[in-house]
Amino acid sequence: MKPIFRAILAVLAVTGLSACVPVVRSYVYLPDPLPASVQWPGEAPREVSVTTADGLSLKGYYYPPREAGKRLIVFFHGNGGNRYTAARYAAPLAEQGDGLLIADYRGYGGNPGAPSETGLRADAAAFIAYGRTLQPDAPVYLFGHSLGGGVALDAATREDIAGVVTLGTFTSLTAMAPAYARPILPDRFDNLKAVTRIKVPLLLIHGTADDVIPFSEGQALSLAASSAHVRVRFITLTGANHHPDFTKLAPTVLGQMARMPTKDWTTYVE
Repeated sequence: MKPIFRAILAVLAVTGLSACVPVVRSYVYLPDPLPASVQWPGEAPREVSVTTADGLSLKGYYYPPREAGKRLIVFFHGNGGNRYTAARYAAPLAEQGDGLLIADYRGYGGNPGAPSETGLRADAAAFIAYGRTLQPDAPVYLFGHSLGGGVALDAATREDIAGVVTLGTFTSLTAMAPAYARPILPDRFDNLKAVTRIKVPLLLIHGTADDVIPFSEGQALSLAASSAHVRVRFITLTGANHHPDFTKLAPTVLGQMARMPTKDWTTYVE
């Protein structure tokens, strides 16, 4: 039995399920504090603040578009890191002049609150709404990496957007846990269900050497989406791990986004 789940089950045995929830979540959400000083390899983004429906003030980063009429890309990072590490990683998405809004979550990077599936759903809604005020007439695209893919897919089922992209995302949080630990998971992120409910073009990207989220998870998402007649494309990154080089990946992503509104966007696997 893995030490993580052995510890969780030990707490459960002593305290009961409700007391175990914070312990379980402490192994799912791994926020990092912001560094004492931030350094940017290129142009620094603007720090922004949004207010969630439950009253939390969360900070993120924003790369403004170079000109009017460009896309707005809202980026959701994984279960580790924070808005700073996410902004440095995702910055190549802004290289063609699009607006790029880096969302951060409650409990991450000094933001107030504690992360949960429900909480991250509210955080995503707040950032998307704020993004629309920054670029009122821009088409909105969501990009989610790893756990952030679950956040983006969930938001895509309820928001008026132009398209959604995920990288290294799982079918569900339940699928990633051992069978004996699944009953005590307070959060589920049922991405397998979410992909069947999306009405906009969906791009799934996964590395074959991903040792965090198995490549088969991305394949399963693609199959579920195509079976539900969702307009989905699945791109295989041969030999890539969970954090592929974004400077190389970004042009492909942006090119696919440009094709999403066209009639030639049909289901395929690459």
